Amino acid sequence: MLNRILVVFVLLALPAFSATGAAKAVEEAERGWAKGVTTNDFALLEKVLADDLTYTHSTGAADTKQSYIGNLKSGKAKYVKVDYEQLKVQVLTRDVAITICRAQFVTMADGKPNPAHLSLLHVFRKKGGEWQLVAHQSARLPQ
Repeated sequence: MLNRILVVFVLLALPAFSATGAAKAVEEAERGWAKGVTTNDFALLEKVLADDLTYTHSTGAADTKQSYIGNLKSGKAKYVKVDYEQLKVQVLTRDVAITICRAQFVTMADGKPNPAHLSLLHVFRKKGGEWQLVAHQSARLPQ
């Protein structure tokens, strides 16, 4: 009888363990995006950004994966700093998760630092065993 109870307990606990593992993996992907954009690590960005990415900036401008990486490569876009104040991961299904973040950003515009305090909503999808950013939406917050 005790063995059956233990088996049931273990089976009930497995989804929690896998959700915890997924949340950690999604947070790694989130932080991978921040590292990739601040260091121009294009190999990392190719891995963490989904091919069908929709990246909507706080200005309302939108990018695809190709245009987003292209703007970084050309220097049109330059991220100097992404400092998370809050990073919350919600695993919604086995292969879909979101992050809700607040962060201090510094980008470069016309050779001058452009600080911004942003709220981010990121949607991640698990594909081929990897979590990839499929949608980005940001909004400016008061400094």
